[in-house]
Parts: sequence; structure tokens; C-alpha cells
Amino acid sequence: MTSPYRFAWLLVIGSVLFLIEGCATKGGKSSGDTSRSSSSRTLNDLPGGSERVSSGELFTNADPSATHRQLAEMRAEQSATAAAGLRDVFFGYDSWTISEEGQQVLKRNAQWLRAHGMTQLKVEGHCDERGTTAYNLVLGEKRAKSVRNYLMDLGVNGDHLTVVTYGKERPMCFDPAEWCYRQNRRGHLVVQP
Repeated sequence: MTSPYRFAWLLVIGSVLFLIEGCATKGGKSSGDTSRSSSSRTLNDLPGGSERVSSGELFTNADPSATHRQLAEMRAEQSATAAAGLRDVFFGYDSWTISEEGQQVLKRNAQWLRAHGMTQLKVEGHCDERGTTAYNLVLGEKRAKSVRNYLMDLGVNGDHLTVVTYGKERPMCFDPAEWCYRQNRRGHLVVQP
């Protein structure tokens, strides 16, 4: 083999060995870095970061009683909402305009809310799965505010209404079909116990 070809082959083999060695040290300490343990990483390597994060700390501080408390709160909300008989308002694609049918639903909901004047209500805005997460969060907020404003126009105390948007994050239906998308484009009313 001539000298230039020999040099090229040595360069290729050396590069492959270098890459293999680099991959073999993944997750462990590199020979030049003895200050960091393999179980923690620093954010110094990232632009703007200097905080130490240990792997394993992400889930170790979870409080089981908090999870049970949240589950109990969700069940209480579902129970109170079901007992109130409040119905959801559904929206057209890419719209936050309340339809005539939605107006009738909200009129019935407003009657119940006025009769139970101290009731706290969460108005949730939901979207179907189409579109970006950011876009659907904004659209969900517009839907929730539209429902809240309509209820206030019907005499419901606005101090008792809270607006929340979930965008496409909490679908009611999971099938990728138009009939399912219609169910997910909604303003959902939740009674706060």
C-alpha cells in the first residue's frame, strides 16, 4: 500500500476507534472529568445554566397524600357537577362563537347558577386534537371566556366564575374522526365544591 492510502486507512480506523471509545464512556466519568459523579449532571454545559440536578430527584419528592387529595377533589367536582345537571357548550371548528343551541344550554345553566348564587364554577375551554398545543391553549381560553361572558350577561355573578384552558390536553373522545372532534370542542362547566 502506498503511503497516502496507508495514512487514510489509519485515519479512518483511528476515527472509528475514537468514536467507539466516546460511545463506551456514555453515562460514566470521562477520564478528564473527575469532579462530577455519574448520577448527577450540571447545567453548566447548557447556555444560561449553572444549577446541579441529581438524577432520581425528579420523582422522589412526590407526596402520595397529595395525589389522593387531588383525586378526591376531582371526584367531588365530578359529583357536584353531575348533581347540578349543568351541560357543556359545543363549538364549531376554530371558533369560540356560541351557537343558538349553546345559548339555550347556557340559559338553563344560568338559571341553576342564579338559584345557587354562592356556587363557585370553573369554566374549562377545550379543543380537538388538530392544531398546535399553543394555538389550542389560546383557543380554549377564548372559548372559556366566551362562556363566562355569556353567563355574566345572563346575570351570573362573575366573581364566582373561574376560567381555565386545557386546549387539546384533556379530550373527552379519542377517535380521530369529526364526530369525536365535535365532542372535544367544548366549554365544560365544573362546580367547585
